Amino acid sequence: MSVVIRKTTKEMVSEVHELSNLEGWNISAANLTLLLQTFADSTFCAVDADNRVVGHCMAATVTDNLCFGGLLVVKKERRNEGIARKLDSARREFVGNRNFSVNGLIVHLDGHMKSRFKHHVFDMKGFANNIINKEKIVKEITTPTKYKFVSLTEDMVDSLGRYDTGINIGVCRANLQKPWTFSEPARTIVALDGASICGYATVRPAETGKLLAPLYGDSPDIISSLFAQVLQSLIDEGEAMFVQVPTDNKTMMELVGIAGLREIYTMNRLYSKEAVTLPLDKIAAIMTAEATIC
Repeated sequence: MSVVIRKTTKEMVSEVHELSNLEGWNISAANLTLLLQTFADSTFCAVDADNRVVGHCMAATVTDNLCFGGLLVVKKERRNEGIARKLDSARREFVGNRNFSVNGLIVHLDGHMKSRFKHHVFDMKGFANNIINKEKIVKEITTPTKYKFVSLTEDMVDSLGRYDTGINIGVCRANLQKPWTFSEPARTIVALDGASICGYATVRPAETGKLLAPLYGDSPDIISSLFAQVLQSLIDEGEAMFVQVPTDNKTMMELVGIAGLREIYTMNRLYSKEAVTLPLDKIAAIMTAEATIC
């Protein structure tokens, strides 16, 4: 049965969400909707003769010379029909001659490096588990008294955007970052050193439990303190937490161990042309695996 590749419309979002659930990606409807709305010009669906969505992929413009790709999925019973190639072809047309990046599962690394990608820059692990004995965990994390931790308010949104731009290779991404961190159902804690922002952490609902995405901090003690703040105020006892951590961030890798989070997968950051250097010592948890480089 043939398929047609179309731009994703709001009427298709629920079917894309269902496909992501079947893959076990744990993306909430709110998070998926925000991503697809933000990058509406570069999200693609494969639609069958009955107008049902049987596949999806997206690209996100990071800079004029760099695109990021994710959410490539085909309905299980329609695989091995060339649908993924058709979706990727539409995405490649959008990307054009620009540098292209993805987070690839480690099991596919050899194939990726032989086909399209030249640079394997760092690895990232997904962790999840129910948080138990959180007060005991928080006590194990030392919080320096010099920092202040506050909930994000409207008067801080622009300053937070400037801080985020500094983490994101100097590129403003307010079209996603502002609603991701400030609009319902997000909850964001900001770390202050005096009047200056020195880190932040956002928690959003996942399909199951809570997603900590991102967590950025200028130093290991800020990262540790923000993690403790998240556990103390935004994660309920017994609630599942999901987080994606660059393995180069040794502070966060240690913290997820203290919290008893379980490793569930490993991904590789890949680039087709030039490798992009990120401040991984400041990136304890990424914002998304689907549309952002950090």
